[in-house]
Amino acid sequence: MRELHKFDTVLETVNPIRGNYRCVVFEKSIVDSFPQGRKTRIILKLDGCIDVQCGIQPYEDGRYFSMIGRSKLEGYSYEMGQTISVVVYQDPNTLGISLPEVLSTLLKQDDVMKQVWDKLSDGRKRTLCHKLLRINNNDNQVDMASDFLNMEREKLLEKGKW
Repeated sequence: MRELHKFDTVLETVNPIRGNYRCVVFEKSIVDSFPQGRKTRIILKLDGCIDVQCGIQPYEDGRYFSMIGRSKLEGYSYEMGQTISVVVYQDPNTLGISLPEVLSTLLKQDDVMKQVWDKLSDGRKRTLCHKLLRINNNDNQVDMASDFLNMEREKLLEKGKW
């Protein structure tokens, strides 16, 4: 993994009304130095012991932030305002998530679904992967993936991109 930046910072809260999300905030100049700017997928290494795959989102004052999910911090006692050491790496996986096995198999078996998948943005691909990872039953995963990709195909047809 390619190291992009290293710094000490504090965990902050973004929009506490929607839930207390722990976040790492970046100055605009730091994000501008990344290979694809704010579209760069990154891995944050917190205090040398926690790796978090994430994206970069705009903050209201011109800075940027990455959210740290509660599950990633489970077992650690990080508090808001606590100083942490952060190393930012470029994520070699531009999707930022691994492909669920059911989806991978489906894309190998169905050429139309593969063509739809190839036309999707990384964000839509991530959405499908996250939805599938929440489902435990393989048959339900296949149904979800098929429905999702068929709806995306319909959207492409409406836009004249199919």
